[in-house]
Amino acid sequence: MSILALHGFTGCGADFAPLAQEVGGEWHCPALPGHGPESQIDCSPQGTVDCINKVITHHQSPATTQKILLGYSMGARAALLHAAYYPEVWDALILISATPGIEDETERASRRIADAELADSIERLGMQEFLEFWQETPLIRSQKNIAGDLQASMQANRLKNTSIGLAKSLCQFGQGNAPNLWPELAKLTMPALLITGEKDTKYTNIAQRMQAVLPHASHFTVSDASHMPHLEQCDPVKMAIHTFLADL
Repeated sequence: MSILALHGFTGCGADFAPLAQEVGGEWHCPALPGHGPESQIDCSPQGTVDCINKVITHHQSPATTQKILLGYSMGARAALLHAAYYPEVWDALILISATPGIEDETERASRRIADAELADSIERLGMQEFLEFWQETPLIRSQKNIAGDLQASMQANRLKNTSIGLAKSLCQFGQGNAPNLWPELAKLTMPALLITGEKDTKYTNIAQRMQAVLPHASHFTVSDASHMPHLEQCDPVKMAIHTFLADL
C-alpha cells in the first residue's frame, strides 16, 4: 500500500508522522507549492497538479500496490483536484476537513480579495508574527489541544516556510482561486473516507453534502475535535483509517 499525503496551509509532510507510524504502508509526504524553505513559484492549480505528478513519477510503485491519496484541508483540496484530473491513478481517497470549492461566483470573488489581503499581511508581518495571528483564528485555535511535543515540532516546521511562498500559495491556490470541484464529485467512483471534527461544523456540513454526491463515500466525525482532527484526536482517526483501508 502506497499513501501520498498532502498537508494543509502552513504545514508540511512531517505533520502526518503520527498517522504514518500507526497506519503503516509506504508514505510519501511532499511539500506542496509555496511551502518549505525553497518554496516553488508556481502555486496555481495546474502547478499543484504538476507537483503531485512529479512525486508520483519519482516514487513509482508496482502496479499491484494499492495507491491511496490522502489530504488535509488545503491538501485535501489538492487531492480532490488531482483525483478529478487523474481518477484512474487512485484506488481510494482519504479527505480530512475537505471542501470541493466555492460554488457561488460572487463568494469566490470575495474570497479572492480576502486571500489577497491575508497574503499581503503575511509579507508585511513576516513568518513569526503572522503565525501568532494565524494560530489565534477560530478555525486554527483548537490546534492548541495537540500534544505539546508535536505542537512544538509543528511550530518549528511552520517557521521554515517563507512569507513569499505562503503569500503565493494563498493568492494562487486559496479557495478564491481554486476551481469549484462540486460538479466533478459524482465522477469519482473510488472509495472515499471523509473525516471531520464535530466542533468544525462548517466542514462537517460540507462533508455530509460531499458524501451524498460521491458514489462510494463514508463520513467519520471525530468527537471533541475541530479542523485538524487527525492530530487533535489521533486515536479515533487512526482506527477509522485502519477500518477503511481494511475494507478496500
